[in-house]
Amino acid sequence: MSFDGDLEHLPIVDVIQLLHATGKSGTLTLKSAKGESQLAFVDGFVVSANHVNNSVRIGQIMLDMGLITKENLDLALKEQRSAGSQRKPIIQTLIEGGVVKTSDAYKGLEALIEMTIVEVLTWTRGTFSLDVNESVVSDDYRYFPEQVKQEIHLNTQNLLMDALRIYDERKRDGTLTPEAMFGTAEPPMPEAPAGAAEISAVDLGLEELDELERRIPQHFAPLAEELPDTPSNRLRDELTGIPVEEQQLLFRYLEQLPQPQEGAFAGTGVVLYTTDKVLRECVAAVCGASFLCATDDPSHIDAVLDQALSRQRLPLLLVDAGEPGDGAALLAFAQQRRERHPDLPIVLLASPGDYALFARAFDVGASAFLPRATRKERAGSFIADAIESCRALAGYLEKRSEEPGLALLPRFRSSFLALSEQRDPPEVTFALLQAACGFFKRGVTLVVVRSELIAERAIGASDTGAVTSVKLRIPTGEPDLYQKALEGEIYYGDADRAVRETMFSAIGAPASSRILLLPVRSFGRVIAVIYADFGSSAGGDPQLQLLEILSQHAGLIIDNVLYRKRCAQK
Repeated sequence: MSFDGDLEHLPIVDVIQLLHATGKSGTLTLKSAKGESQLAFVDGFVVSANHVNNSVRIGQIMLDMGLITKENLDLALKEQRSAGSQRKPIIQTLIEGGVVKTSDAYKGLEALIEMTIVEVLTWTRGTFSLDVNESVVSDDYRYFPEQVKQEIHLNTQNLLMDALRIYDERKRDGTLTPEAMFGTAEPPMPEAPAGAAEISAVDLGLEELDELERRIPQHFAPLAEELPDTPSNRLRDELTGIPVEEQQLLFRYLEQLPQPQEGAFAGTGVVLYTTDKVLRECVAAVCGASFLCATDDPSHIDAVLDQALSRQRLPLLLVDAGEPGDGAALLAFAQQRRERHPDLPIVLLASPGDYALFARAFDVGASAFLPRATRKERAGSFIADAIESCRALAGYLEKRSEEPGLALLPRFRSSFLALSEQRDPPEVTFALLQAACGFFKRGVTLVVVRSELIAERAIGASDTGAVTSVKLRIPTGEPDLYQKALEGEIYYGDADRAVRETMFSAIGAPASSRILLLPVRSFGRVIAVIYADFGSSAGGDPQLQLLEILSQHAGLIIDNVLYRKRCAQK
């Protein structure tokens, strides 16, 4: 089973909570430019850790906490070295030697785990990967005693809360530094007494040091061979048998893809269900910040989807059907997800030749199909097919983000908050005009002045679509649509003669005769009317109910502004 993703899209706190909720066992490896850390899980509980800083070890932590002495630690390390293949973890050595109580050893372990989590919280970028086949990676951090009957079950939620508290306190105090977190830095060299002769490079025989060849000796060359975290290095073992030139085509394509910003796909959070590492790399590159994680463990899926919804991300599940003939079992999986999440969009990634799967997929809740490259059917064009599949996914995500229903809630929220921020009535009506033009193409603010409607600002009335002013004065009192708006009635429908003779004459007739007149009330009377139409387009859903809410909210904002001004004048 695998579970991996990027920490900038699915934070470490969410990852730990997911593993705890699903009761997983294994080693969670965390990588960044700073290095590598691990957290070991048993049945969802964090039982040990390996800090990215080699100086942060359990023995040193217990020594700093006063739980053991330097002599205790030296003796335990000496016993470890002499034990050979029978070597035991340091905590087990200390506990069995009667040097430390089990409860005190757990305190040291908690501190190590918290320090590891706090360090990862400071990473701006990084990856995570869970290996369920390896509950312990190295004896260097296998701290919990395997032979002791009682197991360590540290409270995961308490560990997270403590780690977040420490992180927040250090961030507030400006102590998120290596020295503050991992101990003091090397002490500065004492200054030479006044008048003392300085030691030169000649005195030390180092006058030709700068002329020496700067290269790493062969014995230590492996230390310099750490590979950068790029698609080509991550997939170097996955594309065997494919010519290097073709591999480079895929790598260049993935590395040059523009990175969509978070929210670029209307707040979508993409979850991939697959065992294919090449497909995982392609999907992550295309989705950018919208990619949450990839897993082949069905028990992870529901937890990740619930987590995304709790973070106000709209989950999109991509299901990899694998090679042709391998996807029959996925039909039951897709149907179960549909039953649990009725509104979840499920996109099937399948070979175009898998006809049996395509024929049944809609019956179990698949929302769409996208092609995936297959080496089984089209080995000769696998790289070209993979690139085209990436383009198909990118096109699907872009078109999906443009669907009115997907972007509706974020747009409404943005307009609502924009109205709340205004402190002047003309700016409030302008913010409402901008909101209306989010659903329409053109709009004009009409202000009520005595027995007239006077045009103030307009959006989309010029060829450039910029904000302009319109010279228009409309007399009121006649039984027309303007009068109905002044009486507080929202109108959406065909324009009447009065609108055609005034508004259409001033800004031009739209392609569709359907218009909106949206009144704005303050203290019980209409003070402005928002006019809007679809301009050169045929039109769409005007979302009248949302605009009505925004209009009422704008009126309350104006009431509040005017009331405050009156109070300030008293």
